[in-house]
Amino acid sequence: MAEESGQSEKPPEQPAQKREKVPLEVQEKKLSPRPSFWPLALALTLVLAFVGVMTHPIILGAGVVLTIVAIIGWMLEKH
Repeated sequence: MAEESGQSEKPPEQPAQKREKVPLEVQEKKLSPRPSFWPLALALTLVLAFVGVMTHPIILGAGVVLTIVAIIGWMLEKH
């Protein structure tokens, strides 16, 4: 009669199998960055640009150009 009402019988579902416990191995990686001189170069060029704001536009221009060079050099540094 189940077929007459439009319902079909489903086979009984099997219980999920338990997985075998496997010990996890965690590998630690060094997260500290490599030493670089670019942060120091950026700091010095920013100081030069700020001194240029207070003194002369040529010094400001040199500081800005060197700051851009330091930022690009730091970004292109290989990890």
